[in-house]
Amino acid sequence: MTENARWTSDHLMKPGGTALYGAQQRERLRQMADEVRALLNEYRSDLENIQIEGDKPFESRVRAFLASRPLAQLEKDLRDAVNHAGKLDAEFQRRFVELPKKREAKAERRELEKARKKGLDTARAVSAAGQLNGISHALTEPTADGKAIVKKTSAGDGDQAFLDYLEKRA
Repeated sequence: MTENARWTSDHLMKPGGTALYGAQQRERLRQMADEVRALLNEYRSDLENIQIEGDKPFESRVRAFLASRPLAQLEKDLRDAVNHAGKLDAEFQRRFVELPKKREAKAERRELEKARKKGLDTARAVSAAGQLNGISHALTEPTADGKAIVKKTSAGDGDQAFLDYLEKRA
């Protein structure tokens, strides 16, 4: 963009527009802040050299500092503006480029979760039975001393255990 041309919102909306504008403004504001800093130092030193009769030691320095504070504040504000101009492109990217991508990914995750939950009603029962069956095998297998944790009943007994029922189902 040329020096005479005026920036518009359309220019900023183009790819890289906010980055270019931010860089140009940062440089311009940085130059202004440097000029104000140089003027502040010169002004402050000139004010310190003015002696008023009856001054105590360092009183002229304090008076120069207080009198030049608005100029120092202007320089500080310009430096803050340089930082804000630097954040322009980052905020644009975060809010208008990255946000739609994040929302799309979140919507996909939500859809996958819904699909998984629909199939989960039947999957839950199968999974629970499988887990119980695995536990039953672990409980009925003999340990090192040859004894099992849970006693299996024989098929001829009228007294069947739940674990026997699961084994028949498996």
